[in-house]
Amino acid sequence: MANDNGKKASDFIEFYMGILLIIAGVFFLLSKAVVRSGFYGFNIGGLNVSTGLVVIPLMFGIIWLVNNPKSIMARLLTIAGAIFIVGSIIVNIRITFTTTSMFDYLIMMLLIAGGIGLIIKASFMARK
Repeated sequence: MANDNGKKASDFIEFYMGILLIIAGVFFLLSKAVVRSGFYGFNIGGLNVSTGLVVIPLMFGIIWLVNNPKSIMARLLTIAGAIFIVGSIIVNIRITFTTTSMFDYLIMMLLIAGGIGLIIKASFMARK
């Protein structure tokens, strides 16, 4: 039973099973990750910037934007300040992985690789 594209129903089942396998493998892999954050600050050109200082460009941009709403420089400073804050949050995140057994690791990798293989098979392999 093939549809207009010449694909069988089993191709769609393999494709969706591949997606489910990838989701399961990535879920198990990410469940072993521990995310920590802290107020470390970071270096810009050898200058140590604390986390409290990252708000200053945003504050100046907002003040400038309130006084002159049509200023492009005020908008750019506000956007740069917001990007600076998000960047400082990302820089201060520490991701580590908990210890896991080799069996668990292999299961995670096999789920992901098997899912990718099923998706490739269902999507690109021609039926005879």
